[in-house]
Amino acid sequence: MKQLIAKAQMGCSGARTQLATLLQPRLTSMARFYARKTGLEYDDLLQEAWCAVYEALPETKLEIGQPEEYLMRRARWAVLDYLKWSMRRQMDPLEEWDEGSAPDSPASDTVTRVTVEKLARALTPIQQNIVRLLLDGETCTSAADRLGCTTANVSYHLGQVRRQMAGTFA
Repeated sequence: MKQLIAKAQMGCSGARTQLATLLQPRLTSMARFYARKTGLEYDDLLQEAWCAVYEALPETKLEIGQPEEYLMRRARWAVLDYLKWSMRRQMDPLEEWDEGSAPDSPASDTVTRVTVEKLARALTPIQQNIVRLLLDGETCTSAADRLGCTTANVSYHLGQVRRQMAGTFA
């Protein structure tokens, strides 16, 4: 396999074709698995995997470990990145506050204030910090950097906040 990858790195089209033939079953299986789990298009996931394999091919180190596993790992990372991107794209944005629909009565303003205070008390300190940073215009990535955690952690807590909001405002 190492000689085949070395030839493919040098641009031999026959070696690239043979490498593609050898990796095809594993990439197909991976794309089908994630398509089944997420409901995304199998073809899109497979395309992301193949792009990652061919992008990683020139930088693959033949002397370290098993280079085909490195290529498969890069394919998996690309598929997972695509899944995260797709999930972010599908998320419903928070509803914009429409100036025309703002209540004029002090009673409805009081109810809104009490509801927001109830939500704020239900949030954990980390969730409060995340919401504060996002309301200040930070992105999830920059909020994660400032809080010293991962973006996945911020996304998780943001999901918890949304669930709390749904329960509070329902």
